[in-house]
Amino acid sequence: MVPFLAALLIGSTVLLFAWMFLEGHLNRVVTLDLEFADLPDPFIGKHVFFISDIHRRHIAESWLNSLKESMDYVVIGGDLTEKGVPLKRVEANLRLLTACAPVFFVWGNHDREAKAQQIKALLDQYAVTIIENTAYVIDEQGYSLNFCGIDDLLTGQPDLERTLNSCRANAPIVLFSHNPDIKYELNKKMKIDYVISGHTHSGQINLFGFTLKEKAGVKKLPFGTLIISSGYGTTKIPLRLGAKPDVLLLTLQRKRL
Repeated sequence: MVPFLAALLIGSTVLLFAWMFLEGHLNRVVTLDLEFADLPDPFIGKHVFFISDIHRRHIAESWLNSLKESMDYVVIGGDLTEKGVPLKRVEANLRLLTACAPVFFVWGNHDREAKAQQIKALLDQYAVTIIENTAYVIDEQGYSLNFCGIDDLLTGQPDLERTLNSCRANAPIVLFSHNPDIKYELNKKMKIDYVISGHTHSGQINLFGFTLKEKAGVKKLPFGTLIISSGYGTTKIPLRLGAKPDVLLLTLQRKRL
């Protein structure tokens, strides 16, 4: 009986780790509409591809290419890399993303902890727009949309006031913050339509639904709407459980009255 139970335990453990490895390498797209009361006509139907927390993972080229036609803008929501990841791998991922659409980037904590200057040089080489405590104003046919980015809350020098002051007045605002804890600094007077974040990996490994990190999803808050991505990669170990990876494909729409 004991050898049987031992074999059963070992077999179950192997299967569990195999499942966690497979879950950690899924290519999953979450599609959401971003609805704005005052979205100008030129932006209606535009698509934002949001990918965060790539870390050590290789982006699947054929999968990404299958989504390319659905991208108008790409936003890397931080943690493009981490310590120990070869620069060539980071460059390969950037090459794939920049072949799809104009790319924007906000810093994550692991980006800062890695060789930040080398990462910045690589981003500049591939013409990636770094949004750091500022707004990038997208102009289309005389109308504007604000893509705001704030520096990482843990390792950077975030300046929310400066970020919001740089926005074009009377234009919709989407704030990209790697860390969703920016929500604690926001209020409804700030007129932010959406905050898009990553960072938490939705817990990465959740036991019986319990997690120490904030789960991914859409949260209605006093200032507006917070959307947290589960992230594309993993940190430390390439495993997930009950926290499937994702990228977000966001469609800009005008709110129906």
